[in-house]
Parts: sequence; C-alpha cells; structure tokens
Amino acid sequence: MTLRPPREEDVEKVYEWDRDPELAAWNGRAPIKVSLSAARRDYLARWEDPSVKTFIIEAREGEAEDESGEVIGLITLYDFRHEGCELGIKIGPKDLRGRGYASEAVELLVTYCFETLNLRVVRGSTLAHNQRMQRVFEKHGFTEIGDGSIISRFDNKRYTEIFYERRWDG
Repeated sequence: MTLRPPREEDVEKVYEWDRDPELAAWNGRAPIKVSLSAARRDYLARWEDPSVKTFIIEAREGEAEDESGEVIGLITLYDFRHEGCELGIKIGPKDLRGRGYASEAVELLVTYCFETLNLRVVRGSTLAHNQRMQRVFEKHGFTEIGDGSIISRFDNKRYTEIFYERRWDG
C-alpha cells in the first residue's frame, strides 16, 4: 500500500465513493448530489488548498514501487490548530473494507504528522456504530477523549460521535 497526492484522474473514483449511500452513512452525511463537473471543480480546489493535505490510498499487487496500484481510498489531514490536526479516511470499494488498508494508512499518516510535520497531536472521530474505525484508532495508540451527539445529514437521526487523539510521545 502507498499514499500519494491526488491527481485529476482520481476525481471519478472519489466522486463514486461520495455518492455511495453506505459510505455516506458511516460519516453521518448524505451522498453528494452535485454533478461530476461540479464535484471535479470542488475536489481539485480542495486538493490544492494548502490548509488541507489529501492523499490517495493505493493498494499494490506486487512489491514494485514503480508500478501504480489500484486506487482504493482517500485519507485527509485538516483543521490544523493547537499543534495538531484532524484525520479523516475512507476506503471506497466495499470488498476492501476491513482488510487492514485503513489501519496501515492511518499509521503511515500519523508517522508523517509527527516526524515530518512536527505536530504534537492527531485527532479523529467516528460514529459509535463504526466499530471498524474505533478499532483502527485504538490499534494505533489513539485514546478516546470524549463523545458528543450529532444529527446525521444522512437520515436526520441522532448519533453518538466518539472523539480520539494520539499525542506524540517522542
């Protein structure tokens, strides 16, 4: 698996994921309804925004570093404040969820945050029913720091959101 900056040819794949009702529900959001051309403009602008760092997750079949892999997800760092940032992730293809890709991507990005960006804390959150993401956070040293209630834009129901953080211990 590798992380790389997003490219224009990734737009259609990310658009497909953002229209997936199951993925949207995991985040308490409704699937996007804008056109592909409007989404393309939004994605490309966001990917160029220096206050957000987005990476494409690629799965590789072999070990050859010069081969590009299958685009399977997206991981983003945002809300840079208080010597830290927020982390968000999605694995697009349903058959690849729960196979360790999110876990590996989170570990790579946390290392990048601490060793390259010199941040002191990485924060994340997930809805209480997303036990896979809770396990990813816990596996990689995140501590649950609280919870809150949100009204889902997906189905207008109230859900518990669990907040996590991992502090740099070096």
